[in-house]
Amino acid sequence: MSDALVLWDARNSNRFLQRFIEDFKAELTRFSLKVRFVTLSNVTSLEEDQIKPSMRGLLDLIHVESPLHLITFGSKPNSLASLISPALRCKLHTNLLPEWLEGEPHHSTIAKLASYIHKNEEWGDGSELKDYFYPQFTSKAVNAIVFFKEDDFSNVIEEHAIAHNIAYQSISLKSFLPPAVQLLHKVGILVVSSNSANQGDIIELANGYGLPVLLISPEMRNFGIREGENGWVVSTTQQIQYTNYLKNWQCMSQNVREMISQYCRYSQSTQSGVRCYCSSLGYPEKLELKDFKLRG
Repeated sequence: MSDALVLWDARNSNRFLQRFIEDFKAELTRFSLKVRFVTLSNVTSLEEDQIKPSMRGLLDLIHVESPLHLITFGSKPNSLASLISPALRCKLHTNLLPEWLEGEPHHSTIAKLASYIHKNEEWGDGSELKDYFYPQFTSKAVNAIVFFKEDDFSNVIEEHAIAHNIAYQSISLKSFLPPAVQLLHKVGILVVSSNSANQGDIIELANGYGLPVLLISPEMRNFGIREGENGWVVSTTQQIQYTNYLKNWQCMSQNVREMISQYCRYSQSTQSGVRCYCSSLGYPEKLELKDFKLRG
């Protein structure tokens, strides 16, 4: 018996979907629940956690496992689960994945019918508003900074970077939005003013990429930045802290920058990603995995 049964489609899955499932599986291990992952496959082998895509096969699995939650990812698992939902005694969570995770969707009659029966949670890459955000690509954590041409402080940021020999990229806000594949190989930290950060979920998007944010906020509003974890806040570019933060980033080892990048992705996951989704199931986090500060 499981607290949660997770069903996803492994047939023709790409590396992005496999990474997503692995991240989801790793996050669930942080919580006090028993979970089983089963894939749709061309053969049925419960010993190897595989079943053929059929309503009967899924019902038999649920009868054996008796989960409290059935969680499905992808159009085919969602359709099967929705169609049998009237017979379920567990709570159903269906999840609509973007095309880059699942592949080109198949608009079948069954899929359309299933969508009317049960509402899907929607996952996106940050390019548009969805229920949850999962980034397609992540930063290489290099030492160059990036800022927006439209930013009120863009000229000052550029002049400062040149004066202090700091590698930088000046880009349009539009080119920062997903997909920003090449960009992430070239920059490691976003410098942005509070005016620009207030336009959409820029800080959350940057953190999802793995980019820490140096926020220039005259009013010292942090916009969700936790000092030293997913970024830093200064009131002006004239502060010595502003220069020190950028110089420190330039001088850090690659391993340290990668560690900060992971903190940023963790922050975004907690706010709107995989960790947020897992927390919504209502199970407590394992005490031994909590941060030392939280345990006192």
